[in-house]
Amino acid sequence: MDPDTQKEAWDRLYSSQGRPWRGVADISWTGIGPGTRVLDLGCGNGKTSEALLERGCEVTGADFSEAAVESCIRLLGHRAEFVTADCRDLPFPDGSFEAVVAVHVFEHVPAEDLGKAVSEALRVTVPGGRICIRCFAEGDMRSGGRKEDVRNGILYRYFSEDDIRGMFRGEDVISVEHVDEPTRFGTVRRRLECVIGKASF
Repeated sequence: MDPDTQKEAWDRLYSSQGRPWRGVADISWTGIGPGTRVLDLGCGNGKTSEALLERGCEVTGADFSEAAVESCIRLLGHRAEFVTADCRDLPFPDGSFEAVVAVHVFEHVPAEDLGKAVSEALRVTVPGGRICIRCFAEGDMRSGGRKEDVRNGILYRYFSEDDIRGMFRGEDVISVEHVDEPTRFGTVRRRLECVIGKASF
C-alpha cells in the first residue's frame, strides 16, 4: 500500500479530530520507569506521550502525520519534543533512547517496509534498552478473519506471537501478552502487548 495514501488519511483524521482517541493510556505493561529517555513512535494524538510524561519520562514523540504532530505540540509541546518523521527513516542518532514505545504503529506499516521500521526502532535504542509494542492481534473483531485489510485508506494488520518473535529474531523477547476485551455485542477486541529487549552485544 502506498504510504502517501495512508499519510493523507491520517492527516485527514487528525485535522478533523485532534483527539480521536481519548482517555488515559495504560502503559503499566511497558515496565518503563521515571527518568527514562523514551521515543513515542507514532505518537498520534499524544495519549501515550502524556502517560509517559506523567510517569516522569523524558519524552520525544514522532509521527509521519504533520497534523498529529501539530496536535501534540498544542497539547504537550511545553513538556516534550515532537517531530514529523517516518518510522522507516528516523532522524535520530544510534542509541538515542533507552526505550521505544510503539502503540498501534507496526500494524499500519506495509509488509515490504516492516523490516525497515523494526531496524530503525532497534537502531535508535541503546543496547540493553527495550522496545514496547501494542498491536492488533489475530482474531480481533475488526479482522473479519483476515490477516490484513484496508479501511478508510488505512492499512490494518493482525499479528500473531510468532510474527512478533520473527520480527525481532536475535533480540530478547521479554514478554508477549495476549489481551482480550469483550464488547457488549459479544465480539472481542484482541491485541498483543510485547516487550522486546535489545541485545547488549
